[in-house]
Amino acid sequence: MALVAAGSAFALAGVGFGIAGWAGQRNAQARWDQNEATQQATGANWSLRLAFPAQNKSFIVRDGATETNLLLGPARAEWSGVPGTVGNTIIAAHRDTHFRVLKDVRKNEVISVRREDGRTFRYRIVKLQIVSAEDDEFYQATSRDVLTLVTCYPFYYLGPAPKRFIVRAELLDATS
Repeated sequence: MALVAAGSAFALAGVGFGIAGWAGQRNAQARWDQNEATQQATGANWSLRLAFPAQNKSFIVRDGATETNLLLGPARAEWSGVPGTVGNTIIAAHRDTHFRVLKDVRKNEVISVRREDGRTFRYRIVKLQIVSAEDDEFYQATSRDVLTLVTCYPFYYLGPAPKRFIVRAELLDATS
């Protein structure tokens, strides 16, 4: 009976976190659309829209990879670069919600990142790699504009996953 109760509690918690995450994205999307329509600065803690055209998925990215922000969607590491500047833009998200899409991406696919100022940057995936959780090679600064997406791995793992799935993409072009 205790095992059934524990299993039920874990299942309900998982459902609750999933609902919170998707609701957070829906609210962020509505605010992004409103801000785009009025072209006013909102002071909100998101500044990017990340899109995977081949998978028909897009997400609002929050600034700061805090526990709260990661619950609500992908988040950019504050100390990392910003699209359109030289450096490594690092975006992380949970494998069991928003970045489950990473299991379907392939090398040479395009990822786009749109900033609130309307500039769009297209990146081409150049590397997919599984690394240990302690490996920080992909978190290092770079001398060119690159995008690094990070999530836990394996995708279907119960509990804290022991590895990280890394998607590295290089800038193709930018538009205003």
